[in-house]
Amino acid sequence: MAMPRNERGKRFEILERDVQDILSTDPVLRTLPINAAYPVSGGVAHLVYCIDSNRQKFYLKIRGDHFAAIPSISCNPADITNEYEAIRKFSRAAPEHFPHIVTFNPERHYLAVTDVVGDGQKLEDVLARGEKPDGLFTIYGQTLSAIQRVTASIREPVRPGGDEEYYRTVLGHRFGYRRHPVLDAAVEKLGTLPHRQLIMADPAPKNMGIRKKNTRLTFFDLETAHQGNPEFDYAYGLAHTLLHTMPRVDDMQTATMQFLEGYGPTWYDQKLVTELTLGIILYRLHSIVPYPVALSSSEKQRLELHLGSMLHDISGKESWQEIVERITKL
Repeated sequence: MAMPRNERGKRFEILERDVQDILSTDPVLRTLPINAAYPVSGGVAHLVYCIDSNRQKFYLKIRGDHFAAIPSISCNPADITNEYEAIRKFSRAAPEHFPHIVTFNPERHYLAVTDVVGDGQKLEDVLARGEKPDGLFTIYGQTLSAIQRVTASIREPVRPGGDEEYYRTVLGHRFGYRRHPVLDAAVEKLGTLPHRQLIMADPAPKNMGIRKKNTRLTFFDLETAHQGNPEFDYAYGLAHTLLHTMPRVDDMQTATMQFLEGYGPTWYDQKLVTELTLGIILYRLHSIVPYPVALSSSEKQRLELHLGSMLHDISGKESWQEIVERITKL
C-alpha cells in the first residue's frame, strides 16, 4: 500500500521540489511503497535518484538542458526519449542484461528503470580496486558477443528522424576531435561498411554491473545507443580491457586473450579494429570526464604521444600480443 501523500512529502523533504513532485504524481511511482529516495552520483548527463521500495531498487533519471555533471555542456532534455527507445529495444532482446522501463514521461523528461546491479557491484568499482574476478574478461567478451547476436536483426533507428546524424556525431566525438589522419581515415572506412545494427556505443565498465557470483554482466546508461557498426562496440570492449589492466603487461596480455576468446571469431577488418581500439584508448586518456586508469598525468601524456605515433605503423597483421607489447614499450 502506498503511503499517504502528506507522509510521502515528509519522507522526501530533502529532495528537490521537482523530484518530490514526480514521486507524488507519477501514476506508477506514486503507487510504490517507497522507503527512501536519494540522489546518487556517477551520472554525467542525467540527475539520478535511487528509489528504495521494499527491498527493490529503481532509478529515476531526469534529463535537463545541460549535463548534470558538466554544466558547461548543453543538451536537449527531449533526448530522454532516445534512451527510452534504446532501453526498450535492448531489454526485449536481452532481458537478463538490461534494465526495464518502470515509467516514462517524455513531456517532463524523466524515466525510471529497474536496478540491474542488485546485490552485485558496478564493474568499474571492482576493477578500480584491482580486483579481477575469475574469467571476468572472458565473460566480458562472451556477453558483448551474445548481445550483438540477439540485436543483429534490430534495424530500426533509436531516434525519430534516424540515427545517421547522431552516428556521425559519436564518431567525431570519439575520434575526429584529434584530427589524426589515421583515425580520420578509419572513421571514413567505418562509414562505408554495409552492416549496421543496434549498438550500445559505450559498453564500458562504468556502465556495467557484475552479478550472480561474478558470472553475469549487466549494462545501463544507454543514451548513446544507435544504429551503428558492431566493430565499434567490439573495439570499445577491447580498449577498456586494455585500459583496466594497464600498466601491468602480463595482465594486459592475459585479459586481452580472454576477451578475444570469449567474443569468438569475427569477420572484422583487423587493421580497422586495431586503429579504433587505440583511438578509444586515446579518447579515454584525454576525455573531459576523467576515466580511472592506473597512470599518472605524465604517464598518460607520454602514452598519448606514443599511441598517436603508433597508429601510423598499424598494418593489420599484428597479433594482439604484439599490439600490447608495442603499447607498453614507451
